[in-house]
Amino acid sequence: MKVLTREHIIYSFSESVQPAITIDKNEEVVIETHDCFTGQIKSERDLITEVDFSRVNPATGPVGVNDAFPGDILVLEIVNIEVDNRGFMVTIPGEGGFGDRISSSVTKLIEIKDEEFFYNNLAFPVSPMVGVIGVCPESGEVPCGEIGNHGGNLDAKVITKGSKVYFLVRRDGALFALGDLHAGMGDGEAVICGVETPGRVTVKAEVIKNPVFKPERPIVETGDKFVTIGIGADLDEAVKVALDDMLVMVQRKL
Repeated sequence: MKVLTREHIIYSFSESVQPAITIDKNEEVVIETHDCFTGQIKSERDLITEVDFSRVNPATGPVGVNDAFPGDILVLEIVNIEVDNRGFMVTIPGEGGFGDRISSSVTKLIEIKDEEFFYNNLAFPVSPMVGVIGVCPESGEVPCGEIGNHGGNLDAKVITKGSKVYFLVRRDGALFALGDLHAGMGDGEAVICGVETPGRVTVKAEVIKNPVFKPERPIVETGDKFVTIGIGADLDEAVKVALDDMLVMVQRKL
């Protein structure tokens, strides 16, 4: 099995990138990832206010897929996620759902062991998921920390082991990349972070030719449901987009 090591990273999904590795349809690849700050947080003395934000949300890749062309559908199956034995969480005043309650930036290192992570005397089950995942756009450049129809920093808890993520291919080879793993995360990463950690993701890439339905935005398939991801200027617009995409998908499948 091919392995793409974590030194092959991008900080934006761009029309100009070239593949770091190429795989065949239905082939699995192991992708090593950095944490969301590319290793800048090493101790609890390292604060988010001191982070170089040009090195945030790296994605390992791009991975080219043979016989994937614009108009096809790329299906990325998350076969497995392995997280490191240590993660961290950060706070910053004024940011996130509880920003008005936070008076100073704090970094907390978190031990990950035996399928649990530990915060002081509390233990939580590890629930690994992929935060950043996407394909390269047909034109332009989108930072990995942002989202778009191509994917990006989706931070959807449903992108986990066993899930399949569907993307409309926009460039020859699709050129996908992923990163920003979490050992656990609340819905929507509402408090600005999850348990940030490096790790390894095993992915299987499939290609659907002549699809009946061409989703403009990513769609996630779990064991028992399909999930559409809305992208908009505000929550209302994003919800409307997600509903419209779900309606179109149901109509096509029926």
